[in-house]
Amino acid sequence: MRPIIYPVHGRNVEVPAEYAHLVCMKRRDDLAREYGISERDLRTFLREHSISIPKKHLLKIEDVLEIYLVMGWPLKMHPAVYCQDTTLGLRPR
Repeated sequence: MRPIIYPVHGRNVEVPAEYAHLVCMKRRDDLAREYGISERDLRTFLREHSISIPKKHLLKIEDVLEIYLVMGWPLKMHPAVYCQDTTLGLRPR
């Protein structure tokens, strides 16, 4: 399957087709669960990499992809955090 291209902060990011279902707006705790870590560990990791995300709001798709680029694609794909609706925010080209 072909990768999906998303524009992120002025550049195009290729999302492998097997991870396309993960690309949607999420909360911090959703991302932490995907990686099997606590929110505190996620916050520490993001701070070390100078990534700032809101505390209580949904993260934009661009921010979620930025985190995936830094942390790598999650090995655990927890069913509870799969996207129900990928039409929020950006749409793939």
